[in-house]
Amino acid sequence: MSQLKNVEARILQCLQNKFLARYVSLPNQNKIWTVTVSPEQKDRTPLVMVHGFGGGVGLWILNMDSLSARRTLHTFDLLGFGRSSRPAFPRDPEGAEDEFVTSIETWRETMGIPSMILLGHSLGGFLATSYSIKYPDRVKHLILVDPWGFPLRPTNPSEVPAPPTWVKAVASVLGRSNPLAVLRVAGPWGPGLVQRFRPDFKRKFADFFEDDTISEYIYHCNAQNPRGSLCCPGSSAVVRSWLTATSISQAQRFSCLSLLSSWDYSGETAFKAMMESFGWARRPMLERIHLIRKDVPITMIYGANTWIDTSTGKKVKMQRPDSYVRDLEIEGASHHVYADQPHIFNAVVEEICDSVD
Repeated sequence: MSQLKNVEARILQCLQNKFLARYVSLPNQNKIWTVTVSPEQKDRTPLVMVHGFGGGVGLWILNMDSLSARRTLHTFDLLGFGRSSRPAFPRDPEGAEDEFVTSIETWRETMGIPSMILLGHSLGGFLATSYSIKYPDRVKHLILVDPWGFPLRPTNPSEVPAPPTWVKAVASVLGRSNPLAVLRVAGPWGPGLVQRFRPDFKRKFADFFEDDTISEYIYHCNAQNPRGSLCCPGSSAVVRSWLTATSISQAQRFSCLSLLSSWDYSGETAFKAMMESFGWARRPMLERIHLIRKDVPITMIYGANTWIDTSTGKKVKMQRPDSYVRDLEIEGASHHVYADQPHIFNAVVEEICDSVD
């Protein structure tokens, strides 16, 4: 955790606006790592940003200053990710989803935020939508950025679009163990593994960092020790030595991988419970989007080159004919719209926020 703290500090020192970083303690003893930018801006509805799978507060660094110029911005590490607590989650999809949503609402109550503009990226978009179904009074505008888990999985395999290489790699790991176990077993080679599979991240943040700061951040966000009795100092190193030793059999290696699968990795275990495969949710949000109260406006922002199904925006419009729903695509952006085209993204989000107050 100290390495994550250090690399995150390098990222946050790029902020020009005043900010406050601290743990917010929930009544159930869990803690949510929270960064608030421009806390002195109290006259407008705050913007709350929820990151995607395997992310954390640091990935919003290209957006924080701009989006907090005229209002307070809050972002936090989802329960089970980054620097937040890593409790055991229910193993069923509805229970895991509810645990996330309840933690967001309890965080809001503890923070004393009456209402908010709620923005979620990828998994964060899925959870923000679920939150808005349950707590519509708290949401002035719902902004969904390349949201995961909306469409129903096609029954015809030929209708499934080909995902990028890194998605295929993660999906293949998901079939055998917890999604980010490979990073933990990689140990000191982990940041290089992130850079190898996602070299684009270094390019996205090149204006701020010429080195591997972002790759290190993503690695350390996801390299925390697993929860449970197997979480002991050096446990990942032990398993790594087993897997790489030339003297053990294939059966022993399989046992090591089974051991990795048995560890409770908290947030990613919850994500695995909610997904049917990496691109699809067991409880697709398109089947429930109509449950959001009609007076909650929704804007859906996609990257024009994303692997996410962008037709979802039009389907949401059809599901909510009497409500405000806007969908748009940002050219030159892929799934991580906020980092691919930060200036355009920030301008779009600022316009939405200004429409609220």
